[in-house]
Amino acid sequence: MKVFFLGSYSADGVAGLMNSSYAARKTAVSGLLTKVGGKLKSLHYLFGEFDVLAELEVPSVETASGLRIALEQSGAWAEVLVLPEFDIDKAIKAHAAGTYKAPGQEEKKGKR
Repeated sequence: MKVFFLGSYSADGVAGLMNSSYAARKTAVSGLLTKVGGKLKSLHYLFGEFDVLAELEVPSVETASGLRIALEQSGAWAEVLVLPEFDIDKAIKAHAAGTYKAPGQEEKKGKR
């Protein structure tokens, strides 16, 4: 599945980055992804509120979640958002299935 990671470095992460390089970071990320059956599709450094945008291919949303935890536990990140791609047509189809009945609003079919 395709997933995007959008993150901002912590002060420690920025300090470490000053002693690194794009190539070194790309190698580190690719190595981690290989261990979990994933692949780095693209890696972009940004100017603004967020520092990095990475497009990944991973086996599952659970894998993406575990990677997020690993990144956060490193201390290098202040924030990491995980944004999985999804099929909009499936979402539209699910929405068209009907309305959700809130608790207490279900149709009453006799007493219990």
